[in-house]
Amino acid sequence: MEFNSNKDCISVCTTVFQASAEHSVDCDVTLPEYMPDIVRILRCNAVSGVQSHQINGDRITAECECLVKVLYICEEGKIRCFDQILHFSKQIELKSADDIADICVGAKTDYVNYRVSGQRKFEVHGAVTVFAKAEGKKKCEFINNVSGGSVTARCENDEICDLVSITEKTFAVSETVETGTLSEPIGAIISHGAVAVIDELKIISNKLFLKGEMTIRTSFTGQETCGVYTLENTISINQIIESPDIHENCSVDALLSVMSLDVRPRFDSAGDKNLLDISATLGFSACAYCTRQVTCIKDAYSTKYESDLKKTIVYMPTLEEKIDDTFLCRGNADFSSGITKVLSFTCGNTTSVFAVVEDGIVIRGEVTADIIYEDANGDISFTQRQIPFEYKRPLQTSENALTCKPHCVANAWSYVIVEGNKIDIRVELHIHGFVFSEKEKSIVTEINVDKSKIKAIKTASLTVYFAECDESLWNIAEKYNTTVEAIMRENHLTGNTTEKKCKLLIPKV
Repeated sequence: MEFNSNKDCISVCTTVFQASAEHSVDCDVTLPEYMPDIVRILRCNAVSGVQSHQINGDRITAECECLVKVLYICEEGKIRCFDQILHFSKQIELKSADDIADICVGAKTDYVNYRVSGQRKFEVHGAVTVFAKAEGKKKCEFINNVSGGSVTARCENDEICDLVSITEKTFAVSETVETGTLSEPIGAIISHGAVAVIDELKIISNKLFLKGEMTIRTSFTGQETCGVYTLENTISINQIIESPDIHENCSVDALLSVMSLDVRPRFDSAGDKNLLDISATLGFSACAYCTRQVTCIKDAYSTKYESDLKKTIVYMPTLEEKIDDTFLCRGNADFSSGITKVLSFTCGNTTSVFAVVEDGIVIRGEVTADIIYEDANGDISFTQRQIPFEYKRPLQTSENALTCKPHCVANAWSYVIVEGNKIDIRVELHIHGFVFSEKEKSIVTEINVDKSKIKAIKTASLTVYFAECDESLWNIAEKYNTTVEAIMRENHLTGNTTEKKCKLLIPKV
């Protein structure tokens, strides 16, 4: 009978391309005539983003923007803000665009320093990293069924979480909002930040229907008093995203992130700056998984012909749990010079790492808080504090090889001044991620049967074998060139191992 084998495959997510390029930020800034002199700089920072990118042959060209913003105290003791936008292009070498459907391109500020060179002049030096990354499916083929060629195979059934599709998309959102009932128009934007969350995600006909919202928090000075105000606005998000191969039975690990954000004051019909123009580029990424049963061959041989096989090590993933939780992080900040008033309090970047502990999993990280305040002497200062957090979660699994890429976002925060020199801080974090276990398996990927070479078999038609307790029938069958089924049938056995020391009759096939 002709030898035939059928194949299946496992797909996992892998990084198919990743590269970055650094760009220097160097500029000499002279304040315009309408801005007052600098007495003391509170903060100098730079926010970077990619406005657009193109793939041309073997390179990616990214059109980038770096917003340099300087917050300072003028002679009147009031807060003033000046910003300057730097535009630049950056190229990243791309070895091959083949099989890369979607590339995520972004930019981040590595550092920024300043040096005051006069009452109206300062120099800014820093660095920006422009990065590009693409995820893809890595397929591992293996044999799941054989017939003919007198081949006997040792099979194993497993439940795996198979990667079905990877979707990456960027899209723009914009809106003009009113400042509400503020007593004065906008002077200058001090800082702005945004978080985007997914409220609902539906799968219909190879499409993802996304509903969510982006919350924007903007701090700015008033035009007359230079007082500091903070405004929160929400923009609804509705998108239909093509996702080939996805279907209704998939579990989708989806994230929505703010790639770039621009907030500018705008004049209303009365000629006052009572409006904010908000525009952002959002990045959507989704990995769709489907749990299914697979059969793989652990070992095989032919009882009649010479044969050889190839094996490979694969890591079969199983989805253990989905994390979609809200966690309250608490911390405090001490101020040696005292604190009488908080002018602006915002939480921005969040870092996190995943670890396995004895009783479950833990996600540890830090939230960055930016604070503008008045001290006990009435002076205005700026400080940045890191608030640590630790999120623990029990898991109903005995597996230790667990992986997770947690995504933590600060949704809301509050603070209370305590004893005049301390702030108690509370931050509400949204924590999202899929927890996978990975089992290492050695499986057969190729079986070659050479029918021109018949095995030289010198065994009797029936052999007596004295087996030890818990001995594998597969090992015995392979040694005597027979099959497990024949040994079980001849000795009236029901299991694949011997239960005790015994005498076995080994039939010839």
